[in-house]
Amino acid sequence: MSSTKFRNSTDPIAPHAERLINYMNTHPDTILGYAKYYGDSRDFLSARMTDIDSNGFIVLAKDANGKEAEVHIRFKNRLRSYEEVRPVLTEMAREAEEALNLPSTLPPNNTLPSNNNTSTHTPFNHPNPVIYIALLGFIYFHYLVIFHPSPPEYVEYVKSIFGQTFFMYFFSIIVVIHLIEVIAAVIILASRGEKDILTWILWITSIALIGHMWFLWTPKKERKKHSE
Repeated sequence: MSSTKFRNSTDPIAPHAERLINYMNTHPDTILGYAKYYGDSRDFLSARMTDIDSNGFIVLAKDANGKEAEVHIRFKNRLRSYEEVRPVLTEMAREAEEALNLPSTLPPNNTLPSNNNTSTHTPFNHPNPVIYIALLGFIYFHYLVIFHPSPPEYVEYVKSIFGQTFFMYFFSIIVVIHLIEVIAAVIILASRGEKDILTWILWITSIALIGHMWFLWTPKKERKKHSE
């Protein structure tokens, strides 16, 4: 996790760090709970958040003698978007309060500062494995029809009906359509401010191979339903 001075500009949480820190420090009891539990010390009397990014956050805690300690608290999983901050911090605060037997200090769920001019993370869902199997079959069949010097008899029979040129044009059209979809997907992800490299790779690779560009607009649960 980077410090405030050297915060990674590509981190999805970095653009909102100052706003989040200012907000969370208006709930000192919650921050103190983080420090005591995740810093493994019951001696802290006060604490404030000093930094946050997609990997975790830093709390500066002070004990009864005025001695300060910097507590580095890591998230279980790296955050990919601003929208994940509230549920993760809330769950961590709840875990700390239960472990320390403290009264709830959680702020209302809807009070985290809004994300008005922010990027939007577009989580990737793998299509049903059957689609990948069908894709392999599609590619292999067209390889036999177009390129194989001595394809099986059933392939020769299909070629005799439709002709080799038909399959060459059909395959070329599919490739062109997928390339257009990839270009459109790049534009869409860029316009949404997607910053997660793995998400870019997964979406572009998937769309290049199987299309399904409309998944970019489909809610996560709906994507699973359509791909099954």
